[in-house]
Amino acid sequence: MADNKKIKTALVSVYHKENLDEIIKRLNELGVQLISTGGTKSFIESLGVQVISVESLTGYPSILGGRVKTLHPKIFGGILSRRNNQGDVSQLTEYAIPEIDLVIVDLYPFESTLASGASEQDIIEKIDIGGISLIRAAAKNFKDVVIVPSQNEYQPLLELLNEKNGETSKEDRKWFAGKAFSVSSHYDAAIFSYFNGEGNDAERISLNKGQVLRYGENPHQKATFYKFSNVPSEVTLANAQVLQGKALSYNNMLDADAAWKAASDAFHSVTHIENKVAVSVIKHLNPCGLAVTGNILESLDLAWAGDPISAFGSIICFTETVTNEVAEWFGSKFVEIIIAPEFTEGALEVFGKKKNLRLLVSPVKPEITNEKLYRSVNGGMLVQDEDEGMDTQFEKVTVKEFGSEKINLAKFGVTACKHLKSNAIAIVTQKENGAFWLTGAGMGQPNRLDSLRHLTMPRFNLKEGVKLEESVLISDAFFPFRDSIEAANEYGVKYIVEPGGSIRDQEVIDACNEFDIAMVFTGRRHFKH
Repeated sequence: MADNKKIKTALVSVYHKENLDEIIKRLNELGVQLISTGGTKSFIESLGVQVISVESLTGYPSILGGRVKTLHPKIFGGILSRRNNQGDVSQLTEYAIPEIDLVIVDLYPFESTLASGASEQDIIEKIDIGGISLIRAAAKNFKDVVIVPSQNEYQPLLELLNEKNGETSKEDRKWFAGKAFSVSSHYDAAIFSYFNGEGNDAERISLNKGQVLRYGENPHQKATFYKFSNVPSEVTLANAQVLQGKALSYNNMLDADAAWKAASDAFHSVTHIENKVAVSVIKHLNPCGLAVTGNILESLDLAWAGDPISAFGSIICFTETVTNEVAEWFGSKFVEIIIAPEFTEGALEVFGKKKNLRLLVSPVKPEITNEKLYRSVNGGMLVQDEDEGMDTQFEKVTVKEFGSEKINLAKFGVTACKHLKSNAIAIVTQKENGAFWLTGAGMGQPNRLDSLRHLTMPRFNLKEGVKLEESVLISDAFFPFRDSIEAANEYGVKYIVEPGGSIRDQEVIDACNEFDIAMVFTGRRHFKH
């Protein structure tokens, strides 16, 4: 076919030499002339294969500490020349420039160098200039040139060489060109993210190696999961190890993320308990149970007791190793996913009997990750900071004192409330042994009063001895009217936490004073949509 091209000359310039030897040997068998430089040239020679040095071709040595090696018209002219353009062909002859039909590149490892915590100078030196230029040039001229832009394309190239004996079709070359621009755009996005500071009005997101999910939020919707490669923290749920169970669905991944964040944040919010363990129970992105105690089984008991009806089919996250005893606790209870930093062999044996149960291993999320949140709207995208960190201001605004002994419980409560969908109300309680747990939650209502009136946990778990007058009620945003305070008073609530900031704050404060309720303002809202 007219579009088929025979590979006669190849330029090879790679950082990593692994898995390259078979390709070099096959090219040599096919009589392909190799051009290379530096360590790649030495590697090729070590295989007993002849290679022309870039320096002998260009007449210039590698200069500036290796920063400039291949950037020369005798290299790029051979790559970019159009074989069917007589003017290009004539200039190649005039300047003794060889046609280059195949370019194999493996870029400097910028992302791994950045992730290693290397110095700025070391990071900058791993910004590849020659390699990225070779990739773009060869991909642009895909009608005549094959570009292999990374190690991921070594195997497809080797298969092509073996199947077609060094001949390629236009479709082959265009496929490799597509891979090349995927590599180059991702590489540039990672570098941009490194330099992108505060106040920049640009954002770059590069997503590779997507995992196609069974379906999206509903069976008729398609969905794919991508990992970010340039997140600030290495500890992410996306890196969780799946030990068993059927494939995760779109909804599973959202709920697992919510469970992991809720449990981790609850863990960080509590400082008075030694050997603390947090457990979250999540349903449709909302905590229907959350507890922090000094014992994993007690945390599990309290988190499950928060709303045992909603806990059916839930996602559970632990901040401590799950043991055989914990695994046995679940018995015939049905849950979709269990997340923990570790599972003992005994626990795995017990859970192994539930073939569809997913087990994920993930460390506790750091308190601050500096991660961004991305959400699409029709025709665009919203980007914001993650709602991280603990509230530290608890300003007294009522006559009744909000005792200092309630502040730790309030911090836990704010954390629980911020993981509920707005409008959100949370009730949290401290047991006599110091354990904290979520004993009432109202979420997702279009007005705050309804969220308070429709708390999901049955009767505030009064059967468990919960005393509402000793519990704390938290609102994720200010109360706009006194009606919510009146409703809280009907429940017997005596301690309230809210951000403040309403034009009717005084009306709300007056209502609290009227009902002898202590209230503090945090100054920080925690909407979650």
